[in-house]
Amino acid sequence: MLAEHQQGGEVLDLAIACYAQGEILKAANLFRAVLQHDPSNAVANHQLGLIAFADGDAVGAEAYFRRAAAAHPWDCEYHNNLGVALHAMGDHAGACVAFENAIAENANSAQTFNNLGASLVALSDAEAAIRAFRRAVEIDPVYIEARDNLDRACLGVAPAWHFPMMADGPRNDAYDQALRRAAPGRRVLDIGSGSGLLAMMAARAGAGSVTTCEVMPAVAAAACEIIAHNGLADRITLHAKRSDQLVVGRDLPVRADLLVTEIFSSGLLTECVLPMIEHAREHLLTPDAAIIPRQAVACGYLVGGGALESQASASHAAGFDLSRFNRFATTKFALHLDRFPHEILSDDFDIFRFDLMQSSFPAERRPFTINARRAGRCIGVAQWLRLELDAETTYENHPSAGAAASGWMHVIYRFPEAVELAAGDEVSLIANHTRTDMTVALAPR
Repeated sequence: MLAEHQQGGEVLDLAIACYAQGEILKAANLFRAVLQHDPSNAVANHQLGLIAFADGDAVGAEAYFRRAAAAHPWDCEYHNNLGVALHAMGDHAGACVAFENAIAENANSAQTFNNLGASLVALSDAEAAIRAFRRAVEIDPVYIEARDNLDRACLGVAPAWHFPMMADGPRNDAYDQALRRAAPGRRVLDIGSGSGLLAMMAARAGAGSVTTCEVMPAVAAAACEIIAHNGLADRITLHAKRSDQLVVGRDLPVRADLLVTEIFSSGLLTECVLPMIEHAREHLLTPDAAIIPRQAVACGYLVGGGALESQASASHAAGFDLSRFNRFATTKFALHLDRFPHEILSDDFDIFRFDLMQSSFPAERRPFTINARRAGRCIGVAQWLRLELDAETTYENHPSAGAAASGWMHVIYRFPEAVELAAGDEVSLIANHTRTDMTVALAPR
């Protein structure tokens, strides 16, 4: 028996040496020979799992890794690699269990925390995934894959525009002033909690009650912490759900008589603000409820300039004509125009104005004419937004030089071809909105 054991050990050592030298087929045959005498041999099972996984056989690898982990449950590498195989098979819940078993044996493996985060992302548990990726980076601050995964997970929960939005002093001041006038004694509904800022403004202004909702669970959890940290947990009720999932009598004691929201995109409509207000009017608000903002306007002007045109379409570079690449140019794109050189070719005009105190917002398509106030090569229409919060306070992200930081960008609706304009020329436009998106284009001739 001892001789047989020694012989098995020699075969295993030879198999390991062959594997290290890149003789994979020979190593695999030797590892299988080891298993014939010792089916639970952890090293042979693990190595055969690595070979199978490298060959694209995740199912076979999973079986080998599972036997290795059962034989040596204290070995974190075996559990980690089992998790990798399960993740590749699409068993993300099983992979999480394997990665957690690995972490139980070694809590300082950055790779295992990164792998755990990837499986949690696949399970749509963004908050837990962020914690796992963050722990991987704490263990290994220069672990590039974990850093990239952490950034992607964070952006998936809270896109980068949240931060300049929260730092937008004029916007914050405008909402705060309007809420100080409107909120005292009222039942406030805040749709789109984000960081909880507007809900906290309403509570500080003396609202009788504040209910807020946030669709992203991880963002809602952060908002709860922020609200509690600021001493307002007893005055604000937060629900991690969409506003159309709220029910009066369950989530709100009674209908609210003041709605405040800031779910406006750079293009004004793409975060479904109009359907949200329609639903709130019908199901969540009193008939005479006030809304902040009471008006939302998509504003624009004719825009041009060589620098801006180069962002919208291709022409020549290094002596070559690249214009045929314009078949891929988008009809609209976003820039911070306040930080980008461009030519303003018309006065400001309203593209669409929405009275948010109304109860319905049908889709609309309308033609209109704009006069050029100066000559230039017009590439399209620049659009920004204006929020009239109440009779006294307005916020506008007009693309003016030196404007404050804002999470909102400016949208350029590009014409198919640039138009040469003389001062006083009429430009016929047609605007269309579908309630959740809008566009502006040259009217057909």
